[in-house]
Amino acid sequence: MVVCFISACSEDNPLLNPYQNNPQNNNNNNNNNNNNNEENYTLADLQGVWQRTGGNHAGNEGMIIEVVDDTGLIVDPVTSGFEIDDIKWMNIVENDISDFSHSELGSDYNYYSATINFQSDDVIWISVDALGAGSYQEWTRQ
Repeated sequence: MVVCFISACSEDNPLLNPYQNNPQNNNNNNNNNNNNNEENYTLADLQGVWQRTGGNHAGNEGMIIEVVDDTGLIVDPVTSGFEIDDIKWMNIVENDISDFSHSELGSDYNYYSATINFQSDDVIWISVDALGAGSYQEWTRQ
């Protein structure tokens, strides 16, 4: 006798991906640069000063970054372990999937692929393509 079990799994845990169940994250309301939206954000919209206000690494909350051109420099590292003038966001470019892609400086001082998505004109979410502390972040314009 042969018994075969078929099962399917899905990961719906909002603690692992806090953006998946947010109504602002659907294709009709997120204002990203993909073809499903009427509004697009440009690199000019990202310029300025941003403060980290959330995410999965509480020790980095309060950090302040200034975006100039395609780079985000740390101007106040708070208790993050980073230094002033470290390049936290490097090579920021617009793309068709999310609002922007970039290289994100990790706490191990390696760069990781990441995306930036506007949730509103003054709030962005970052998702880093690596597991662990800091893999998702919320930043608010100052």
